Amino acid sequence: MAGKMIEKRYNLEVTKAGDPFSKKFDLDKNTKLVLRVTVSSDNPKLLFFRGSQRLEISGDEIFPEDYESKLLMSGISVPPDQKFRSLGDGVIAGNGEVKVLYKDTENPNAPFTPYNVSFIFQCELK
Repeated sequence: MAGKMIEKRYNLEVTKAGDPFSKKFDLDKNTKLVLRVTVSSDNPKLLFFRGSQRLEISGDEIFPEDYESKLLMSGISVPPDQKFRSLGDGVIAGNGEVKVLYKDTENPNAPFTPYNVSFIFQCELK
């Protein structure tokens, strides 16, 4: 039987064009598995055209450096229950540490202005 499901949201401020931003987040101490992930922003155009990241959970690389944010985003036409990228059978939360290396890369389709990026995880509790 599956445990209780929760969503955890972690935010990152992108304050300078072309810079990498490294951030560490801690999952709820009762998290057993991380099942799904999505990436969102207060400025989706910048996230889509400029963003990439490396994502690690409990020391395991989930997405490699320079993995395009657009591959983890969801559009408005996608039903709410389908907006997350599955992580297969889930990633064991282990020490509960999530590390993100987010990169903003110049793109002529989206001139820079400061923006926020959100990483949202669907997790199963113990």
